[in-house]
Amino acid sequence: MHLYDKFGMSDATQQLERALETALSQYAETMGEAFPITPILDVVADPELWAMAELDDDIFCIQVSTEMADSTAKLWISAFDDEGFVASFGQTVGTDAENMTHISLVWLMLHEMHHFQMGHFDSRPKSNLPMIGSNKEHGLVKRTAKHSRTHPSACAASSLIFEMQADHDATEMLLDAYSPDEWLSLRVRVAAISAVIMLIECADSSNQSHGATHPKVATRIFQLLGHVVDMPMISTLSELNQRLADQANTEKLLVTEERERFVIKVVLPAFFDAVSLARIANARSVAEDLGNITDFFNDVAAVKLEHCAVPNELTTVGAQQWAELATKS
Repeated sequence: MHLYDKFGMSDATQQLERALETALSQYAETMGEAFPITPILDVVADPELWAMAELDDDIFCIQVSTEMADSTAKLWISAFDDEGFVASFGQTVGTDAENMTHISLVWLMLHEMHHFQMGHFDSRPKSNLPMIGSNKEHGLVKRTAKHSRTHPSACAASSLIFEMQADHDATEMLLDAYSPDEWLSLRVRVAAISAVIMLIECADSSNQSHGATHPKVATRIFQLLGHVVDMPMISTLSELNQRLADQANTEKLLVTEERERFVIKVVLPAFFDAVSLARIANARSVAEDLGNITDFFNDVAAVKLEHCAVPNELTTVGAQQWAELATKS
């Protein structure tokens, strides 16, 4: 039996406080300046899984249920109890459930912080503000009916786009700059993000609100791994003089062998990590939506190399929704 099967209130609060502290440090290190506002963390004792960010005048609050911390920990404990997952992930990366839980919660905090940083709260027309109170909010996970609050300013597409944007920038900040010496660490961080995404799917399934306020899980994984595929290229581009940064010259400067090893050691394993986490989390629809690995990465190649953004020209569910949102953003 594990030392704990469920967090107490104080344990969840400590986990989430530490995650926010790490997220703020990561932001400052990446941006070279502190986050523009000091977030207030409100940990709510609730057996339902949810997280949200609110802005009320100049007060920015991140609210998270204790179940968010609890479920994250339980998922990682289950993952490290799973022989198949440990054989392919645990023994390779040399980390444990406690560390993975922390990294997952750091990404959660970065996601909520980026709703503020990207100005999503300013996108709501004044005429569409809620009738009761002045709060404006964005949530990582939609609450069930007794917790729900409306998003009257944003059409469905806008809500999805906001979530994808917050995902992207939080992911970019957590994964940080590409380095050939950080491949194992990168795989760890990608898996940590995937775990939170799987928990969202589980919450949606139980709430019968799949796709209502945020993109499909497969879409979020498609964007995540699409960014990972791009990382060696992004690193090279950042070092080039702007007048040399055309695709032909960039490709010549990249070491093909290193890119191929990166795909084998990080990108492909990250896909299978996501599939395994979906199985362990009992997120049944994810594997089907992701599609087989060939179709998935053919779609990634079509988007990244062929600049295809036509949904009906893509195969997998996640790629199709990503393309739909890309044309509207």
